[in-house]
Amino acid sequence: MVRDRLPASWQVTERFEPGKGSLRPDLEIEIETPDRRLARLMIEVKPVIERRDVAGIGDRARSMTTSPEDVPVVAARYLSASVRQALADGGLSYVDATGNMRIVVDSPAIFLSERGEDRDPWRRGRPRGTLKGEPAARVTRALLDHRRDWRVRELIATSGASSGATYRVLEYLQREDLIAKSDERYRATDWERLLRQWSADAAFQTTTRIMAFIEPRGVDRFLAKLAEAPRLPAAVTGSVAAKEWAGYAPAKAAYVYVSSIQEAAEQWGLRANAAAPNVILLEPATVGDVPFRNTVTSGSGYPVAAPAQVAADLLNGPGREPAEGEYLIEWMKSNEEQWRRD
Repeated sequence: MVRDRLPASWQVTERFEPGKGSLRPDLEIEIETPDRRLARLMIEVKPVIERRDVAGIGDRARSMTTSPEDVPVVAARYLSASVRQALADGGLSYVDATGNMRIVVDSPAIFLSERGEDRDPWRRGRPRGTLKGEPAARVTRALLDHRRDWRVRELIATSGASSGATYRVLEYLQREDLIAKSDERYRATDWERLLRQWSADAAFQTTTRIMAFIEPRGVDRFLAKLAEAPRLPAAVTGSVAAKEWAGYAPAKAAYVYVSSIQEAAEQWGLRANAAAPNVILLEPATVGDVPFRNTVTSGSGYPVAAPAQVAADLLNGPGREPAEGEYLIEWMKSNEEQWRRD
């Protein structure tokens, strides 16, 4: 793969397990340019790498470099997207057997990048997991909304997920290095990365039924109706909700979770309008009542989804909404005590 992507005039040679001792690389690839500049890719090969393994493997790969020409590279049969990102964030080059590759060399200047598979083609049996589905949403929101250490039974009681599902989600989160376990207690190690992973795995477009409507008298009038004690569960999300904590720009449409689109549209007198809507109703299809958990009341009296839910939705929204999501996340990072409960 390396040879095929470099100029034909460059010399590329390899040696398997060069040198002696436990810290020798599994493979060394030497690259020499016509003007005799050298780089050596010192490759550490592992059959499988989990996100939680990256720090240790990275340290070992770096320990194999002994000169400025040496570049540490991590290789495996398959590297998941989260592992590839962690390696890149740690300044490590990587390659896997499906074609995923990112190799960066300062001198001679080399940047090789290829996209391979996003799923392990050799894996059999139960999928390794994602944060899709209601159980994952329940557990994730509990971990995001609360800043505490959890015993499993406490997490089950708070999240409402089943015992088996909770253990499966926790196992996946441990592999992804998103939670740490100590003395039978679990804690989210990086709530921001957990939020982003959940947003990527379970975008609201894939977990809800969506219909567009218009309130002829505008968004403000609709929100005033919503503040008048709705007779069904509702929670505003998106730009309208975000302004409660981190206003970014005026909202053109209100996104609202409701338990029933039909009942909500009738109650609020909305007209279906896909061409120029100012109200978007979202009816949860695969995440149960999760969007309605830990809602707060806005300054104008209508119910607003929790900040973690709003941020995750904005990251998947159209137009400027992802930027609004980033703005809200920055507020959340600076004001954690205001939105995460003990």
